[in-house]
Amino acid sequence: MAFTGVMLSLLLAGCGGPAHQTSTTSSAPSSSTTRPAKVTTETTPSGWLPVSYGDAQLSVPSAWALISSGAAECGPNTGVVILGSGQWCPSSMNAQARPNTSIVTLKTVSSYPERPGSPAFIANGIPVYAPGVAPVYVVPALGIELTVSGPSQTRVLQTLTFSPRAVALAAGSPAPVPKSWRWISFAGIRFAVPPHWAVKRTPTAPSCGTDLVLSEAGVDLAAGPALPVSCPLPMADVRQVAQVPGVEVDDFSSASSQWGCVGPGNIDGLNICIEAMPAFGVLIAETSSAGHRPITMKIGMFGSGGDGRTILYSMRRSGE
Repeated sequence: MAFTGVMLSLLLAGCGGPAHQTSTTSSAPSSSTTRPAKVTTETTPSGWLPVSYGDAQLSVPSAWALISSGAAECGPNTGVVILGSGQWCPSSMNAQARPNTSIVTLKTVSSYPERPGSPAFIANGIPVYAPGVAPVYVVPALGIELTVSGPSQTRVLQTLTFSPRAVALAAGSPAPVPKSWRWISFAGIRFAVPPHWAVKRTPTAPSCGTDLVLSEAGVDLAAGPALPVSCPLPMADVRQVAQVPGVEVDDFSSASSQWGCVGPGNIDGLNICIEAMPAFGVLIAETSSAGHRPITMKIGMFGSGGDGRTILYSMRRSGE
């Protein structure tokens, strides 16, 4: 079974297993050093949507609120997902959360107890530990800390899996580009995409975008920056939305490497800096090569992550 009966007993009892006292910690290993990264897509129930953060993905009911890192909100929602440093009904808002609200918090961590003991449960082959008192768990394979509360926690925990981002950035050789895929050249690079994706060239990048998902499906080749227009808060910043398969290529540099770079570093002569943060549903990469200015490529993370990985590793220099 993907989810052990031990966990069900712990949740029904409302507490965790024995605390494992330790003062030593070790770095959280990447998913590539523990077990092959694979998205278990069939764990998402009908009417639910996946939420990705770093190497982890959970699925929750589509009506739940979503609080991205650095944001704060409060409302009558029956459930909420909090990413990173996001806050739900903080005291500064002078508002009360609805009783029995299901709350799930995902945080990335760089270290965890060196000897966390036996797993509290296994979710889709991934060991989950309770080094203190549940409902706080650590998942070294995914590099996250997970906190859950409320009536929906058992079903939500059953959906824990690797994110498409983890698959796209996993170590190892990429799969070959399918022969049916189409090749596109723009802004000095060449890359492949699924044959049914629409391709459009625009003078400016999409306005009112978000790092959580791509603005549009398909391929968007943007010659210049987005227009400075007033934007409403994107829906993806307040509620999880469906993953958006696509690619946006900006013929200018819009990426920021303040959090450092992850990923392969170089693909076929292209220098590639993939932003370590934010680590949501868009892979943001700045690419450059000798004699060509930096540009930005954004790859939507969706499904199993396999197509996103193939797109990433298909990147080449072109003569355009």
